Amino acid sequence: MKMDWTTEKKGSAVTEENLETADKIKNEIDKVNFGKEQEEWNKQYAKTFLKKRTEKSRICCGLWGDPKRGKTGVALDFPDRPIFVLDWDRGVESIWREHHGADERIKIFCPIVKDKDNITDINKSEKNSLMFINMARVFMQENPDEKPVFVFDGVDTFHNAALLKVNPNPLVVTKLMPWQYGERNKTFNFMLEAVYSLPCDVIYITHKKERYLNNAVVGYDPVWKDWGGKLEQEISFSAQESKGEIKYVAKLLASRTNGNLVGTIWTVREGKPPNTIWHGIPELLEGNI
Repeated sequence: MKMDWTTEKKGSAVTEENLETADKIKNEIDKVNFGKEQEEWNKQYAKTFLKKRTEKSRICCGLWGDPKRGKTGVALDFPDRPIFVLDWDRGVESIWREHHGADERIKIFCPIVKDKDNITDINKSEKNSLMFINMARVFMQENPDEKPVFVFDGVDTFHNAALLKVNPNPLVVTKLMPWQYGERNKTFNFMLEAVYSLPCDVIYITHKKERYLNNAVVGYDPVWKDWGGKLEQEISFSAQESKGEIKYVAKLLASRTNGNLVGTIWTVREGKPPNTIWHGIPELLEGNI
């Protein structure tokens, strides 16, 4: 059964004051006339809207949970599609080699540059990241039918590194005022927006952090900061252990594109070594999540 989110009955709060205000606004709008520029804009909008109607909703999915629970494996589980991976978590290469035979179809890149003191050079690392994103963008523009996927692995690692914009020496404890975090937030949001703007399916991967109440852990949250609202889908990952078998389990927490699936739980991986079985998430692979 298809979910219907249309409200059948709506309240009315029409008053003479509201009507008078509406008339004033309408009169002001009527004075605006863009002439031929408006006509051209209308035509362009019609083309864009028609294209949107015929396109399938894209994946813009957030994966989060403890380390080594199948998040990156799921993100790379798109056979025959080009995949670009911005690897701030520095854990993708081993999976790429072990489970994908170092397939050239999957382009991985760790942008992190360290200085002589082994501290991340945030400016060089940020530039490397943006250049990799731009390389992917050019590929997508030149190969529009390839249906690529872009993966940003290590959102929380990048968020922490972006603090170096404010405090370049993490070995020195520095008390920061709230307003000083602006540069960090600007760097973080700009990078995530650069990935978001790519004309392809996008996957962000991060870890979880404890949520406290009265000094007690009461739950866990993903490290998206204030950016998570832009995600179309969100999936959490965890592990279940029983009689020597460890299962990787994923749960769909939210989806704007297939609300009927919310709450679905998948067994991503199961079995005892060396006879483990990979299931992945079929709906994500098919783009129906």
